[in-house]
Amino acid sequence: MAKMLNVEIETSGVDANEAREWVNELANVYADMQISDVNVSGNKVSFKAGFQGMDDTDPEDIKTKIEEYLTMNEAFQANKINVR
Repeated sequence: MAKMLNVEIETSGVDANEAREWVNELANVYADMQISDVNVSGNKVSFKAGFQGMDDTDPEDIKTKIEEYLTMNEAFQANKINVR
C-alpha cells in the first residue's frame, strides 16, 4: 500500500472535466503513481497521491512530479500547489 498524501492545486478557475482528466492522465504518465479521491471545485483541484510500493514518499516528491507534468500538459494555470 502506498503512502498517500493530500494534494491541493489552486487555480484561476478550471473546467471540472478537464481537470479530472488531467489528474487521471498524471497517474498514467507516472505509472507508479496512485491517485484517489479526485475533487474539483471552483478554483481548487484536490486529490490524494502516492507512489506504489513506497512508504517513505516525501511531499516534495509528489510536488516535483506535478510541476513536471504541468510543464508537459498545462491544462490549467496552477497558482499554488500544496502537498501534505
